[in-house]
Amino acid sequence: MASKFLFALCTLLLCIQTSTSTAVPGRAAIKVTARDPRQKSMKTCERGGASTAAIRTMPANQKQLLNLLSGGMAGTVASCITNPLEVIKTQLQSSSVSSAAHGEYAAAAGHPVTIAQRIFAESGVAGFFKGLKPTLVGIIPARSIYFYTYDRTKKALAQKEWLPEGSVGNAILSGFAAGVASNTVTNPIWMVKTRMQLLADHTAGQVAYNSYGQAIQSIMKEEGIGGFYRGLSASYWGCTEGAIQFLLYERVKGKLLEKLNEERAREGLPPTEQLPKATYFFSAAFAKGCASILTYPHEVARTRLREQARSGVFKYNGMWNTIGIIAKEEGRSGLYAGMGVHLSKVVPNSAIMFLAYEVVNSWLSTFAAE
Repeated sequence: MASKFLFALCTLLLCIQTSTSTAVPGRAAIKVTARDPRQKSMKTCERGGASTAAIRTMPANQKQLLNLLSGGMAGTVASCITNPLEVIKTQLQSSSVSSAAHGEYAAAAGHPVTIAQRIFAESGVAGFFKGLKPTLVGIIPARSIYFYTYDRTKKALAQKEWLPEGSVGNAILSGFAAGVASNTVTNPIWMVKTRMQLLADHTAGQVAYNSYGQAIQSIMKEEGIGGFYRGLSASYWGCTEGAIQFLLYERVKGKLLEKLNEERAREGLPPTEQLPKATYFFSAAFAKGCASILTYPHEVARTRLREQARSGVFKYNGMWNTIGIIAKEEGRSGLYAGMGVHLSKVVPNSAIMFLAYEVVNSWLSTFAAE
């Protein structure tokens, strides 16, 4: 399923790319094939003895579509690869394996290998890919909405003289707005994913879902529409993670670009707006790692809020209530349960997404909007 899904998306992007064109002032647009990477100057068109530089153009809606998909495509691939880590991390965050737990999985508290063994014993290899279908459904809209909202907000705020692009205020507000928009739209998808990934503690009356349909029906019947939005308050608090991440990313990227242009000036080369691809990758990894560590407790709170009721009772209600209970009963170890596994998943995942976003945007900048 995943391979067919990715193949279809790649085909879509290929079709969009091959439909781009060049336009000559005063003439009809001329179709262009793939540009030779060795080309060092723009092509020219001879019309009536005059030489006019050809302008690479692309319809504005196609530019927006590619910009929208650039982060989501990379996020889909990365999420497929790291889904086993996601499943283990989610279980580490749950109350059934916390230091205060007394159920059938209590002995696995804080032990990723033990949890992996239990998952394999109960569901085999397929158990490590629970939640992948909702991920494939949700990652494209989630990441696309995130990057699109961030880009539009950043440019809109930049119209204010006191919020230029790259400033602290611009980065924080843009990152927060992107997180709110993305989480609001896609929370029901992630709610179902989390329920499917969590091991059911039968001693607490929890039910192991056999299918996504059963999970959706159960949530709707027992918790109503509101059940699909459990954990949203923690997700909103987690928007600070995105804000911090974008702030650090933009600042690091800006400093490195400034340093690069200083070196180019000493060598007699013109300034550039592009950094090496590896720089984008490691800048994004650094930013994500720092932001995740600073805001991690909201991840644990969100998982606890999305758990099934234990013995018919939902123990956690609201993000701050959840944080308080965990801190009281489990201490710091409970608030940061599963963080090591989480970082090993999200840091490379985020770095890949940001790299793809920057590469696609760099390519799009070579086209003028029609």
